[in-house]
Amino acid sequence: PDFNEYDYWNGYIREEVIEEVLSSDDRVIAVLTRNYYGALVLNSESVFFGDIDVDEGGFFSRFLEVFGKAKKDKTYYIKKVQEFQKANTQYTLNIYETFAGLRVVITNALFDSNSPVVDGIFKALDTDPLYVTLCKYQSCFRARLSPKPWRINMERPPKRFPWNSQRDESDFSKWLRSYEYKSKNFGVVKLLHTFGTDQSNSDVARVLAIHDDYACTSNGVLA
Repeated sequence: PDFNEYDYWNGYIREEVIEEVLSSDDRVIAVLTRNYYGALVLNSESVFFGDIDVDEGGFFSRFLEVFGKAKKDKTYYIKKVQEFQKANTQYTLNIYETFAGLRVVITNALFDSNSPVVDGIFKALDTDPLYVTLCKYQSCFRARLSPKPWRINMERPPKRFPWNSQRDESDFSKWLRSYEYKSKNFGVVKLLHTFGTDQSNSDVARVLAIHDDYACTSNGVLA
């Protein structure tokens, strides 16, 4: 992983708030922010998101396969998620493909992001350790909703929030217009499977609708 992609590595997180997501009774259940490299991010204190990084092509992975070790590709982790759900039938899980792995969402329950229960689920699913650290640092779950700029042939933004001047904000706005235009041809996730059959939680359903509207793609090109 590129440690520089994670703001907590610098000891602080400052992101522009774009939108609050409200429940049917007007509670704030999630917040959309824009991170330091310009991507839109969904933040929720109670809706479980977990990202799993999959390294399918490393030398040591191939070396260990010779000695009978399971190939830890996306199929391996999908099966792991399915087995977790079979052992924890109280949960229903959506599993999405991402550019570098998988994303798991629990669709029928709410969680405290800092609870031992969540720690156990993160561990059981082999969630990316850097992602786990960031969730703990912010006391919320996070899900990126728009492409990483370098994956759509763009530079990072020339300026970052908070703006030091009106010129900085103007430079960023110009970059953002180009980024949003190029992003239209890409998605962030593609739904692969749903494991479990329980009814969705209404708060999760609201947050997940926002997630899918922004992040899901129909053309299969992920970034």
